[in-house]
Amino acid sequence: MLESPATDIAASVEPGRTSAMAALRYRDFRLFWFGLLVANTGTWMQLFGQGYLVVQLAIRDGVPQLAPLYIGLVGLARAVPGLTFGLFGGVVADRADRRRLLLVTQSLAASSAAVFAVLTFTGRIDIVQILMLGAINSLIFSFDAPTRQSMVPRLVPERALMSAIGLNSAAFNGPQVIGPVMGGLLATAISGSSATDLRGIGVLFALNAASYLATIVALLLMSPIPVEGRRDVPVLRSIREGLGYIRREPVVRWAVLLSAFSAMLGRPYVQLLPAVAHETFQVGALELSWMLAASGLGALAGALITASLGAVRRRGLVLLGSVLGLGALLAVYGAERSYVFGLVLLVLIGIVTMVSLGLTNALLQTRSPDQLRGRVMSVYTMTQIGLVPLGTMALGSLGTFLGVSASLLVGGIAIAGVAAYALLRAPAIRSVTSQPRHRRQHAQVHPARPAHAEARTGGAAD
Repeated sequence: MLESPATDIAASVEPGRTSAMAALRYRDFRLFWFGLLVANTGTWMQLFGQGYLVVQLAIRDGVPQLAPLYIGLVGLARAVPGLTFGLFGGVVADRADRRRLLLVTQSLAASSAAVFAVLTFTGRIDIVQILMLGAINSLIFSFDAPTRQSMVPRLVPERALMSAIGLNSAAFNGPQVIGPVMGGLLATAISGSSATDLRGIGVLFALNAASYLATIVALLLMSPIPVEGRRDVPVLRSIREGLGYIRREPVVRWAVLLSAFSAMLGRPYVQLLPAVAHETFQVGALELSWMLAASGLGALAGALITASLGAVRRRGLVLLGSVLGLGALLAVYGAERSYVFGLVLLVLIGIVTMVSLGLTNALLQTRSPDQLRGRVMSVYTMTQIGLVPLGTMALGSLGTFLGVSASLLVGGIAIAGVAAYALLRAPAIRSVTSQPRHRRQHAQVHPARPAHAEARTGGAAD
């Protein structure tokens, strides 16, 4: 978008020429990234507060053994809208000005967090209301997530895309290091150890609502993003086009399948940590915040590693290794009973999770044409906002009978098995390299692009 075809070709031949921070050279990406960094700090504070709140409600209701099931029900409430509307979100992302669409979704998410805060402050919150708000948030992010993902390649040149994807992951997972710790300290300072005093949790929800203002302001300062997808194609036909492309392209198909298995059976471990803290390690809110922070520290490290993988050509092999590592480490964590060693495992799990997600994202972004990218990314997004909550429900329900740590052990073994099968029987994904399948043709897409466009966006040659 911001560079000539010659530099695109050079970047594909020499992918390691860009640094991990290369994407920050571009003004609109910088605005977008810093806005997400602030907003995601609030998001992680709310995720910590919501998980702790659900466990406290189970204790208040006199059924602490059902805490994993309560968490699973929250996951189910989030899964249904994500799976139902995810594909429509991709169609809208391909037809709309993605910047304007994000302004709408981020404003709605802020409103939802504000409602959460009011209900908690007034003491009227219960599990039914949490389920309803979770479903509303999932509906919002069914349109937000594919729009946000598919907008990134329009903010940076292709040679900086790996950097942008890694930095985007860092903007989401870096706050996981400080958000839960801040949340745990605030909740403990305001409410103490009382299971009935919910004011501390309410403060976390209110701070999350305010944090969305950072993204909204950043989006208002960014340049408009012209629509490149066709608007005259019926919606259902547009969905079929996207699904057909995924089905025909073996690399894209395997990337989506691996993401789906990891989302269903592995990534719910974060949502289940409140139950692990209570049931397995028998610790409180502050210790839970350290568990989430350990996972976030690993995720941040994994995101930064992803941002520096531009020089790695055998990306398919690295992707399979990271998914296999996720399954193996999760199985070990499910069998672990030491809180301290468990923190170390959470760091390692966070690293391999982010590397696998980052490489999957990069493969899908670089091997999908822009006019289909929103729909391809919507399927990827469905595996995150749809299957992660559904997996939370499945593993949480299994944890009610076997114990939550045992359910994580089962999920880890299953993921490792799928990754091993792909490593042995799927040469398409195993042998894929960093060579992009689709290069953007700037002379055709932006024939009237002014020569000073790159200078206006603050982008320098890498």
